[in-house]
Parts: sequence; C-alpha cells; structure tokens
Amino acid sequence: MKKVTIKDIALIAGVSRGTVDRVINGRGNVAIEVEKKILKIANDLGYEKNLMASALASNRTFKIGIVCPDPASDSFWEQPREGIFRALELVKHYGIKVEYYDFNLFRKDEFCMQMENALTSRPDAILTAPTFTAESMEYLEQAEKLNLPFITINTEINHPGILCYVGQNSYHSGYLAGRLFHLRLKPGDEIIAFNLGHNLANAQHYSDKVNGLKAYFSEHGMIQNPVFWYEFEEFMDEPKLIEFWHNVQIDHPKMKAIFFTNSRAFRIVHLMTAEDFKKYDIVGFDMIEPNILLLKQDKIDFIINQNPIQQGYDGIMNFVNHFILKKQIRKTQYLPLDIVLKENVDFYLENFRLGQ
Repeated sequence: MKKVTIKDIALIAGVSRGTVDRVINGRGNVAIEVEKKILKIANDLGYEKNLMASALASNRTFKIGIVCPDPASDSFWEQPREGIFRALELVKHYGIKVEYYDFNLFRKDEFCMQMENALTSRPDAILTAPTFTAESMEYLEQAEKLNLPFITINTEINHPGILCYVGQNSYHSGYLAGRLFHLRLKPGDEIIAFNLGHNLANAQHYSDKVNGLKAYFSEHGMIQNPVFWYEFEEFMDEPKLIEFWHNVQIDHPKMKAIFFTNSRAFRIVHLMTAEDFKKYDIVGFDMIEPNILLLKQDKIDFIINQNPIQQGYDGIMNFVNHFILKKQIRKTQYLPLDIVLKENVDFYLENFRLGQ
C-alpha cells in the first residue's frame, strides 16, 4: 500500500502542505476547525496512527487538573471551557483524564482551596488561569517542588515552573486600545480605564493593560491627553455602580475615551444615556453576549477579542504535544488580538461559534 504523505492529506483537506505540516508537527497558527479536519483526515488515512503509534501503545492514563473560574461566576469563562472540550474530544483516544476545580472568579479563598485540592490530587500537570497573581506564585513554588508543571492561560505571570502560557499579550492589548483612540482625540481630551473587579495590584493582566494604554500616549508625545484609571470591585451592586459612574463623570468633564480592561464593559455602558454615546468612544474587551449586543447597537465602538476558545484548546494540545508526543513547545504562545466592530462581528460569531 502506498505510504500516506502530507501532500495526500493537503489535497483531500483542500489546504496547503505547509498548513498540514504545521498541524502534524504541532506548530500552531491554524484555525481550530481546520486543524480538526486535517487530523481527522490524517487519522482516516492512517497517517496519524503511524505517527503516534508509540504513544497510543503505552496505554497510560494522563491526568490534567484544570483550575479555572467557574463560568457561572463570569460568562467569559464559558469560552475557554468550550476550547477545552473541543480539544479533549479530539484527543480522547490518548487516555487523558481531566478533573475540574472550579472557583468563583471573585473569591480568592475558593481559588486557594481549589488549587490545594488540585495539587493534592497529583496530576501530570495543572492547567490554570492564575487569576490571583500573588497566590498563584505561591502555588507555583509548591508545584515546582512536586515536579508538577503548570500550563497557564489568559493571565501571564513569570515563573520557571510554568510549562507554557497561552493567551493575549496584555500590555499590547492596552497599547492597541490607545491606537484605536488616537485619531479620535483632541488636545485636552481625557482617557479613562475602568477595571471592574480584582485589584490591579493582584491581577497582573489588568495592570499590564493599563500600563500598555498609558505607554501608547506617552510614546506618541500626547501629554495633553492624560490617562486615568479606576478600580471598582462592587460592580454587582447596581446603586453603588450608578453612584460610582456619576462621580467619574463629574470628576472628568473632559472624558472622551473609555477603555474597559475586562469583559464587564456592559455593566457601565448600560448606564449611559444617548448623549453619553455621542460624547464617548468606548473600547471593550471580550466577545460575550451583552457586549456583542451593545456593539451591534453602536454603544460600544470596538471589542478586543483575545481568542479565549483557542486558549482552552491550545492549553490541552500543549499537554498532548509535550507529555504524549514528546514534542518541544514554546514557553510563551501569544494569540492574535482581534479588533471586532459592528461591521465584522457576524464574521466572528459565525466562524468562532461564540453564540448570540
């Protein structure tokens, strides 16, 4: 029988040989659906079986402890979870077992408890979103002593015990927001960054976004456009949030550009009036249903999408490539920062299946 080649797979899949090569060798930069199609064809033709026979023959069970926010506490986390499900379905023949240790995104004590539980279970690796920076560093120290690697998504922190990070470059995302605002600003206009949630001091990715935003205006000599940032943890308390928003408006009559560092732009945008929408340019973060609706209504100008489905998917696939296929993986794997606006949002909804 003729040996199956990359060229054969590419011909059937309708893609280039280079695309097939990237998928087969785990080098990324291929859409999830395309990768899934290629791997299925490779498996059907016998190529995948030949490539991975030694891994499949071991009959070993691999366990991943997944310590991530409960989607019930923040709907954004439904998307990384979807990516995890997709990847697990694709690699289920490898005997991978996962245990979920969900925690309330706003409860540091729950994060600590679930991280303790995950470490105690002694998995082969932990996949986590290190939401609380200081506490995550402590658990990384413990994991390193146990020779237990971490795969991190969404939040980048520096530690030698991290096998790899998959997600956005948070500093660049803030810098990108500055670029989106630039042409709309006049001298004297103020830029306001809102963080509705964790304190920036213990949430590295949020502070990185604010620093990136400030850096853009500093590097472009826009000293007449100051950047201010506000934290507000009680955003679920509507009366307090209304008071907070009104006070910001009073304190900043020259406010023009508004940047939200996380998925909760809709919390404040819902409070705005028709007159507010004429005055402010708004950049939100993350493709969740309430933000998408406001984007379509011209109440949010841009959404920065950080590919959360891909984060979850790549987190699992990095485990497979490292532990099972024994491939070298990159320690830092930044995903594209997509600029989503009213005119292209339907493309993202259709192609990434985020739902409406």
